[in-house]
Amino acid sequence: MDNRIGTYTCRTESYLLDFRGQLPFPALGGYLLHAATLHASGRGFGYDDMAGRKAAWVLSRLAVELTNPERLAEPLQILTWVQQVERIFTFRCFEITTLQGLPLGRARSAWAAIDRETRRPVSLSHFGLTDWVVERDCPVTFTSPEPAEKDTEGIPRAVKYSDLDINGHLGSMKYIETILDLFDLETYRTRSVVRFEIVYQAEGRYGMQLLLHKKATATDEYAAAICNEGKSICRAKIRFAPSPY
Repeated sequence: MDNRIGTYTCRTESYLLDFRGQLPFPALGGYLLHAATLHASGRGFGYDDMAGRKAAWVLSRLAVELTNPERLAEPLQILTWVQQVERIFTFRCFEITTLQGLPLGRARSAWAAIDRETRRPVSLSHFGLTDWVVERDCPVTFTSPEPAEKDTEGIPRAVKYSDLDINGHLGSMKYIETILDLFDLETYRTRSVVRFEIVYQAEGRYGMQLLLHKKATATDEYAAAICNEGKSICRAKIRFAPSPY
């Protein structure tokens, strides 16, 4: 296997499964972030390496497409690699399979490095990421989620302690968890998320007063947004499909 590609195994314990016995989508997102963390840490641009440069990684965009969501409760294998490096953003891709190699899904993500003090983006030119770029196909693309906050009434929510990550702001998966909680239980009894795309626009801070918005854009497709003081801090696009179980 090409050393530029990381391969990691994830085994889901029963306490992580939802009421259907399935892996919740935010938990899968956590597996992807864990794989990305391990891959970066083993190649000189992980959390500790970035901290030594007074910088930190922030997730800018994530798009996940699933082909067999009903099998995500099984032990998984996640492959990840750096596909492209630009001045400020780097793009990382993922493949999700069973341990036997059956494809379950793919994902594309965009990351930026920020200065820990100024919170401003920093150039990636000195981090050595180009040495790890792999020209491997990833058909997942980014789109532009609609502004769900237009003509919809927001549901209030405040950022609490349990929402915060190691950088002290609303964690990447907490954005996703908050958005998916906008759908009722019947939705998840009969539907599975087969595509989720999110664009992170601003940091959510402790005590920040949020408004959550959701609107249907097509059959089984929705746009969502989390807003603060009239501006979105993230936008998302969700597509469901009938559950096979």
